[in-house]
Amino acid sequence: MNPNPFQAVPKRVAAINAAKQCFSKQDFAGMRDALQPIVEGRKKDPEAMFLMALAHEGLREIHKAVVLVRGSLEVHEQPDAQLLLARCERFFGNTDVAIGLCDKVLAKRPGFIPASIIKGGAMEAGGRFAEAKAVLEPLVKKFEDKGEKVPPQIMSEWVKLQVQDKDYDDAIANIDVLLTQGEMPDEAKRMQLHLQAKAYDRKKDYPGSWGSAVRANAIGKIDFDESMYSGQVSALIENWSREQMEKFPQAKCDSEIPVFVAGMPRSGTSLIDQIIDAHPKAAGVGELASIEMFAKKLSVSYDGTKEPPACFGQMGEQKWTNCARDYLREIRKEAPDAERIVNKALGNNKLVGLIARLFPKTRIIHAVRDPRDVAISCYMGGFNNQMHAYTTQVDWTGHTWAQSVRMMRHWRDALDVPVLDVCYERLVSDPETEFPRIIEFLGLEWDDACNEFHKSKRTVRTLSYDQVNRPLYTSSKGRHMNYAEFIDSVDFPPYDPNAEDPLAGVLEWLDAKGDA
Repeated sequence: MNPNPFQAVPKRVAAINAAKQCFSKQDFAGMRDALQPIVEGRKKDPEAMFLMALAHEGLREIHKAVVLVRGSLEVHEQPDAQLLLARCERFFGNTDVAIGLCDKVLAKRPGFIPASIIKGGAMEAGGRFAEAKAVLEPLVKKFEDKGEKVPPQIMSEWVKLQVQDKDYDDAIANIDVLLTQGEMPDEAKRMQLHLQAKAYDRKKDYPGSWGSAVRANAIGKIDFDESMYSGQVSALIENWSREQMEKFPQAKCDSEIPVFVAGMPRSGTSLIDQIIDAHPKAAGVGELASIEMFAKKLSVSYDGTKEPPACFGQMGEQKWTNCARDYLREIRKEAPDAERIVNKALGNNKLVGLIARLFPKTRIIHAVRDPRDVAISCYMGGFNNQMHAYTTQVDWTGHTWAQSVRMMRHWRDALDVPVLDVCYERLVSDPETEFPRIIEFLGLEWDDACNEFHKSKRTVRTLSYDQVNRPLYTSSKGRHMNYAEFIDSVDFPPYDPNAEDPLAGVLEWLDAKGDA
């Protein structure tokens, strides 16, 4: 009997097919929406969960992707799902876990190139350059020996190792080839151009480095309104005044474990994090976004027409206490025995007031560096243009640097929690003084292990990953002088690391510009 051509296609099959069609078009939102009814069903569907995890990976919602792909693997262990999980673990800096998953895939599929690419890339990101080379070099030679072009997926990882091996000219040339090979997403183009800028910089070809950075920052560039940003900082300072904060909810939390590093990116936050993590009684957890997520919930419920604490609506004291307890549990999982655990999330400078109300016994470390060096490092580094538009222009970064100082000075004056300024220039020039000063500030005894911070096997998931895994160096001090011809016309805020107060004059500079 012939099937009825008008018979409805089962919902699951229709959803799976629709998701696969969306995936072929890189429509990850459509993919997610097609799968939602199936994934939310009572019965676990490993294929639907795997595809949904792919959708969340495409949407850069990596935490959600991890939960789903792990659920899929619990029901049915298959290599594609293991490979997806390996990519996610690599994203979070869990190098050994990512490598282990790739090895499982390679055991089932010997010679499977995608698994080797992820494995080699995870090793490179973890600073294990020799191991990464041992994995990736045979893949490169395999194609070169045949006279074929090395696939972009392999070459994208290989050029990173060429930069580490100081094969700058080859890396630069290979990146030029990559940029002309077929369609490449804007984000990937930016990454390659920023890597090329790094290669030029390290070979001391500064005009070449600047040129690559200009091309990179032009891709998807978003305008940054300096006056609007200044207004937002003014509103934050007004809403989080000492008088206002005294009426805000305060979490019932007396833990001294949480420590936070605040400041501009590229100011030495990763170095400070690594020094603290090297202490036997301390740990670093990188850039956790938990507090920022709670802040977003507060902003949704906030009603400026009401006086505190009523202005927070349903987000009362118990919610603040729950947030503090949840955060403690989260960091405890990372470092169960640590007495101090540091979080260096980029948005911490805006959240210090909230942090102090969640953790009244916290300590805040303010990382500071010459605004000209910060501007150059941000411009060369390759940040997310959507989240950090100011990094795409050096004068915008200088303005944002000054506003960050303005916020941190406000927190220092308005809060009772201790705030320690740490100047990058002093940190790298006088570690015998500055390293112990940081550890003493945390209430811990000095340990010589902090001097060996670069020997850590920990993967640092920031632009500084290949810098904090080597001994202390001072070559990044005054980096801006290499690019003087390109930034001489920019009016940067005042800064003197040798002064008693390196930040003296910043607020006056802002006031003169009408931005304070």
